[in-house]
Amino acid sequence: GVVDPDCKVKGAQGLRVIDASIFPFVVAGHMQVPIYVFAERASDLIKQDAKSKKHHSY
Repeated sequence: GVVDPDCKVKGAQGLRVIDASIFPFVVAGHMQVPIYVFAERASDLIKQDAKSKKHHSY
């Protein structure tokens, strides 16, 4: 795929993708709930990334 486990687009800097196209399988039910869950996880990753950059600014 073009997205790594942290939702970052490979080969691009500062770009993340959070939508149903990154799921490795087709969800059997409504897509809204898994996308919300994944978006919450992605927001945690983005916040962690921002904190680490803040502490390691050169």
